[in-house]
Amino acid sequence: AISLHQMLKEDVLLIDGKHLFGHVALYLNLRTGNSLTDLIAHAGMLDKQLINQVVVKHNSGIHVLPSPNSISEAQGIRPENLFTVIQSLQEHFPHIVIDAGNNLNENTVTYMDASDKILLVLNPDLASMRDVRQFIEISSTLSYPKEKILLILNQAGRKADVKLEEIEQILKMKIFGKIPADENFALACLNEGVPIVVKKSRHSISKAFKDIAKDLQKALQPPKGK
Repeated sequence: AISLHQMLKEDVLLIDGKHLFGHVALYLNLRTGNSLTDLIAHAGMLDKQLINQVVVKHNSGIHVLPSPNSISEAQGIRPENLFTVIQSLQEHFPHIVIDAGNNLNENTVTYMDASDKILLVLNPDLASMRDVRQFIEISSTLSYPKEKILLILNQAGRKADVKLEEIEQILKMKIFGKIPADENFALACLNEGVPIVVKKSRHSISKAFKDIAKDLQKALQPPKGK
């Protein structure tokens, strides 16, 4: 989200789509009581003023919509109300990035239905590849076109892991982007609440995020002549 904002010089909204146990606000060191629930309560009646009151501005320049503050609030969110809120947000923000987590439920599907692209993050190991296969099978039942799903290889470059070429061969899909492994630095940034691209913009992980943002922007462009 931050890399997109830096590249496009336009407003970007980051939504914590993990309604249960979401950590986006924590990892960005945002101290706020505002959350998605504040918009859900007014679904169908949202205006620019209310949206601006609820979303939180991060010092990187992006806007953030944190996850619900309690389990009961999270469990009360219904897909139809969530979809209405997303539509209102799409009218207000030109670019939206959603961290949907790894729990597949009705609300996750609602987020995916409303999205132009799905960045499916996998680690270079067999268990992760099995999960990707299952997800692709599910996505076909949801009638998502193949080009909607883009594979992002996380923690790339470790010697013991499955090689990129083998992953592409097994999954019969190309890797759209890859993020190099540097667990110590990544965890340090998370614990400090400072995004990698802000803390060290020339780090290999930061460069990977910027490359993914650039390629994503290209992938979202309509074909010439349309």
